[in-house]
Order: sequence, then C-alpha cells, then structure tokens
Amino acid sequence: MTRKFIAPSYSADYLQIERPSPLTDNAIEQCIQDVLFGKMDHDISDQVYTDFKKEMTSWLLAGKLNNLTGFDTFDRVDIINGCTQFIDTMYMRGKVQVIQGDYKYHYRLGNWHRSIGKLEPGVPLIIAMPFPSTGAIHTQMKEILDEARDKGIDIHVDGAWLTCGRGIDFDVSHSAIKSVSISLSKGLGLGWNRIGLRWTRERRVDAITIMNDFNMNLRATAKIGLHFIRNFSPDYLWNKHGENYYKICNDFKLTPTNAIQLALRDGHPVGVSPLLRYLDEQ
Repeated sequence: MTRKFIAPSYSADYLQIERPSPLTDNAIEQCIQDVLFGKMDHDISDQVYTDFKKEMTSWLLAGKLNNLTGFDTFDRVDIINGCTQFIDTMYMRGKVQVIQGDYKYHYRLGNWHRSIGKLEPGVPLIIAMPFPSTGAIHTQMKEILDEARDKGIDIHVDGAWLTCGRGIDFDVSHSAIKSVSISLSKGLGLGWNRIGLRWTRERRVDAITIMNDFNMNLRATAKIGLHFIRNFSPDYLWNKHGENYYKICNDFKLTPTNAIQLALRDGHPVGVSPLLRYLDEQ
C-alpha cells in the first residue's frame, strides 16, 4: 500500500492548492494493512448489510464534535458506494442544480452553478456539507432552504466531508431536505473502499434502492466499513490532530475551517494534510 503524501519539511510550499487530499495517519494505514491481511470479521452473510446500516448510524450520531439531528425523520436508509454514487444516481434521474463553489465533480459533468435567489423552480439541488470551498456549512444555508421550500425544490445533502468535520450543527429535518448521504471516505481514509449511507424521506425506485432491496451491494466494502467504525471514533481525526491543525493555521496565517484537511488562505481553500502528516511523524 502506498502511503499518503507526507511533506518533507514544514513549509507553506506543501499546502495543497488544486486538490486538497483527505487526512490519514499511521493508525489508519495500519488498519488498512490489517484489512489486507484478513484481520477482521469473516462474516459474508446478508447480516453484514443490516449491521453496517445500524452501526454506522449509531457511530455517526455518537460523535461529540458535531451536532447532527433530524435523522429520525427519514423513512429509509440505504448503503451507497460513497457519495459519488449518491450524486450519480441524482443525475440519472434527470436535471439537477448546484451552487457556485460546490464539489468540482459537478462542473466536470458540465453542470454549472446557479445563483442563490435565482434557483430554478422544481429542479432538485445537491449541496455539499461542509461546503468544499469553505469547509463549513454554507453561510446562506437558511436562505437556500427557504428558497427551495418556496419554489418546490428538493434539497439533497452531500455529506461527504461530515466525517472529517467538527462544529457542524445542523438539523436535517427541514421539509425541503429529501435526502442526505454520508460516506466514510474522508473521515477514515476509505477513498479506496467507498462506502456510506443515504437517508431518504420516502422510497423512490432508483439504482441505489434496487441494489439495497436485492442485496446487490458488495459485502466486502460493508465489512471493511464496519471494521473501521469499530476501531475509530467519529471524532478520531480532530481529537488526534486538532492541535497540530491549529498550529499550522497559526504558523502560516491560515483561517481555520470545520474540515480537518482544509484551511483558507486569503479566502481560498488550501489542503493541509501533508503538513499534518509531517507534524505527526516528528
């Protein structure tokens, strides 16, 4: 297994400008090695799916650094192959809209941003939380939700970064929010094993519901996800590396965000994972 990039020296030259990478550390990399050598539960029955849904939900809500509420208002939970599958499934349904500064994947698909106050009525909106260009809840989230409610716009929350966040205080029970997805990729270094959950208000037939209804998801990814949440707390990254994160922000005059791998320099996002790894190695 190739280790994530570690800065060779403590220098601003190693801040990541184009594509901030998720944070992993030696403990996470050791857990990956354990998985590769089969040091985990060997159950490959359908029970793996049930256990993953139940345990990831409990794991997420047990975190003390975020305050996420309202999940009990959703009627259904499905396993997803990371938040990218959640996004792709939305595009398979038809037209969607996004707001400037969101995940660049949308722009690579040719979907350009809409302006707040000028959202298109009736067209579903995908919005990331924390927002990728700020590392925090979008500063106009209330206005977005109110506009969506007034215009009949279904909101779908992409929580890919929630598992590497802190200080996120949000209630997902707003009537405009129809689904929320959260994956383990960013919080537990599992980009190589994309796994997460999608919560929805009501059952709607799509690729995700079909895969779940017929137990078509890969058992291996669910097993690995279970192994990681059983070995790391939802607050692990911030508890372990939070002090070094704020040191980096102070030393290089960066503005802290709510996402462990991201800070702002002159209002622009920069990745700090290589420097966090450097300090962790000292």
